[in-house]
Amino acid sequence: MTETKTEERTAAGKDANGAESGGLPAMYETVAVLSAGLHGDLRFTPANRFNGASQMNAIIVAAAEFPEAALHYPLVFSEQDGRRAAHVITGHSAGENRFVEKSGKWRSGSYIPAYVRRYPFILVEDKAQDRLTLAADLKSRWFDSKKGDRLFEDGKPSEAAQNAMSFCQTYHNQLLETDRLLAAIAGTGLLVDRNADVTLPDETKRRITGFQVVDEEKLAQLDDETFLSLRKNGALALIYCHLISMRNWRNIVGGSK
Repeated sequence: MTETKTEERTAAGKDANGAESGGLPAMYETVAVLSAGLHGDLRFTPANRFNGASQMNAIIVAAAEFPEAALHYPLVFSEQDGRRAAHVITGHSAGENRFVEKSGKWRSGSYIPAYVRRYPFILVEDKAQDRLTLAADLKSRWFDSKKGDRLFEDGKPSEAAQNAMSFCQTYHNQLLETDRLLAAIAGTGLLVDRNADVTLPDETKRRITGFQVVDEEKLAQLDDETFLSLRKNGALALIYCHLISMRNWRNIVGGSK
C-alpha cells in the first residue's frame, strides 16, 4: 500500500476513531458541518459515480464488511502510529483503483466499500457538545440547490439527512468494533509484514508493500486457549475471511481501466 493514505480523517481535529488528525480524508476536498441555517436549501442526489476513489489503491474497511469484501479483494492489515486498520487492495500501483471505470462507475458485480458509499457525508466531532455530528464535502457534484432530496425541511434534518447520519453512525460504530477485533488478532502475534508481487498482462511487474497478513503457520500452532479466545470474541471469523481473500490478488491485475 505504498504511498496510499487510507486512514479515516476529518478536518475537525479527530478522525472517526478518535485519533488526532491534521488533514482531510481521501476523496474529500472539504468537510463542513451541515446546519439548517447555512444549508437549508441544499439538495442531495445519491451518488452513482465514484471518480473520487479512482486513485485509491487501498481502502479502509470495517470488520462487518469482511464476508462480502473477501469475495472480491485481497484483505490486508496495517499499523501506523500504534493504530491498526484493515483494508481492501483495489490496485497494483499507488494512485490507481482497478475497480473504478473511466465513467466513474464501480466494476459491475463487485462490492463497494462502505467508506466509498458514505461519500460525500462524514461524521466530525462537535467538541462543544461532546458528540459526533453530520458533515459533508460540499464541493461534491451530488449537491445542488435545485434538484435532489432536501437535506432540511422546516429547519429540521430531512429523511435523506437522517439516513445519511444513520449510515455514518453505523459505519463509525463498526470501525470501533474493528479496532477491538484487530487488537485481539495482533495480540496473538499472528500478523506479519508481507509484500505482494504482481505481473501485469504486459509482463510489467509491480510490488505492493506496507501491509500485514496472518501467518498461517503461526495460526496452526496457536494453543487451544488462545484459539478459543479468538473464536469467542469474533476475531477468528475475520482471520478466515482474510485468508480466503488472498486468492483475489489476481482481481487487481485485470479490469477495464
